[in-house]
This record gives sequence, C-alpha cells and structure tokens, in this order.
Amino acid sequence: MPELPEVLTTIKQLKPKITNRKITHVWLDNKTKIENITTKSISSNLVNKKIDQVWNIGKYLLFNLNNQQTLIIHQKISGHLLLGKFIIKKRYLKPATSSSYLNDPVNRFIRFGLKFSNNYWMVLSDSRRLARITLMPTKDIKQLKFVLQMGLNPLTKQWTFPNFKKQLLKHNISIKTALLSQNIIMGLGNIYSDEVLFKSKIQPQRKISTLKPSELKRLFKFIPLILKRAIKIGGTTFATYRTPDGKIGSYVNFLNVYGRKNQPCKFCKYILQSIKINGRTSYFCKHCQK
Repeated sequence: MPELPEVLTTIKQLKPKITNRKITHVWLDNKTKIENITTKSISSNLVNKKIDQVWNIGKYLLFNLNNQQTLIIHQKISGHLLLGKFIIKKRYLKPATSSSYLNDPVNRFIRFGLKFSNNYWMVLSDSRRLARITLMPTKDIKQLKFVLQMGLNPLTKQWTFPNFKKQLLKHNISIKTALLSQNIIMGLGNIYSDEVLFKSKIQPQRKISTLKPSELKRLFKFIPLILKRAIKIGGTTFATYRTPDGKIGSYVNFLNVYGRKNQPCKFCKYILQSIKINGRTSYFCKHCQK
C-alpha cells in the first residue's frame, strides 16, 4: 500500500492544485532526507520552482520541475500524500485549523512538505518512515534501474494477451508472487492481487506452469478491470491510506477476500482462508478458487 489505484487517485487530486504553482517553502522533519541533495541545497533546488507535470511509473510518483529536475516519491507501506492548509508550529508542521480533516490520527506523521503560492501544502505522512524521496535530473529517469526493469502496465496499449502471456510464462513461480513482482506486472500489490486471483478462480499458491489457457485469459481480463474499478472510486483504505483530500478509499467496501480470513465467502459461504507465500499473507476461498 498504496498500489496503482491509490497512486493514480493521488495524482488526479494533486494536479489541479499544484501544477504550475510556485513552491514557496520546503519543510522536512529532522530525520527525513531527500536523496541526491544535501540539506543545505534543498531550498535552492526546490524553492521558487514550479511543478510542470505530475505523473507515475508504477507505484512511483514523479513531479517534474521547471528546472529540469524531478522529485520522486515512493510512499511504500504507510506513506500517503495530503493536500491542505498547514502552519509551522514549534518546528513541526501542523494542520492550520483544529476542525480540518488533516487532524485524522493517521495523518499526524508528517515527514515532508512543500508549500505552494496558493498557500496549500502537499505533505507526506508516513508512520513507519519507509517512504523514499529523491531529486534527480529529469533526463536521467529513463536510466533508473526500477524503470528499466518495470513490467507490463495493465492500463496501457502494451496490455495485450500475447504480451501478457509471454511475460508471465517466463517464470515458474507461484502466481501470487508473480502478480506482486513489479518486474512482471506493474501496479499490483497484496490487496488487488488477491482480488484478481479470486475473480479469476485461481488459488494464490499455484505455479504459473499449472495454469490453463482459460485461467490465463481470466487473469488478463480481471487485472485491468479490477484496477479501473478501484481507481474510479478512489482506491482502497485498509489501514492508513487516505486520498489527498483526506477521504478513505471506498473500494474497501467491495473486497471479496482480502483481510476477510475466517469470514464466509460472499458467493459460496465457505469460510475464507489465508496462506503465507514468500512472507506475504494471501487470502482466498478454497471452494471458489482451484
């Protein structure tokens, strides 16, 4: 978390408020670093610059600046970006009003913030301090290791069944592990991979080599379909994720298996189970998924 639907929801809400707006202030807590620049040079690299473009590569958020630099943020497990009015108080960044949605307890772990000329702040809340922030020349992005190794994008024209099949059949690992690998298919995480496997009627521990052509076709169909549905309603909040305007992702109300261990399947009423695969918990219905 956040996965591709949460990243794209974040971009959609941020764009109107921060694109072509001048950055007037940068704030970091005393433990947060921006990779590739020194603390002393942060202001000169960011203040008085404008964000020309907000986009993503998989789960990475990219902010192109008008000085040919790009700010890259990977929110990791517990990070999420917020947009609102803040004030600096006793060296901490705090919501400007006590009634603001920004006072939600999950939003109190502010590690980084950019203030814009419209007086809005874009801030990163990250309770586990795992998020990464990098500033680098825009021209060098295509040479980054994670870009060169990124897998198929389910929401672009490259998503064809021949491409999907070829990419998947290169590996003989569990299908759950494959769906989690950004080097195979970008954008899926634990939540949506479980939901895709449920809709595709495939148990998560199955090896790719055991999948039938009909099962591959179901996977090909449901991966983009579930992602698009989740994007439409703002992603999924299972724990800490919030949209930039402070709302929870409503797709949590449509989850069939993720996080529902020991509850009845919505379709067959069998009790849902979980299994550990390469250290990740997978939820599934043994009756519906084969």
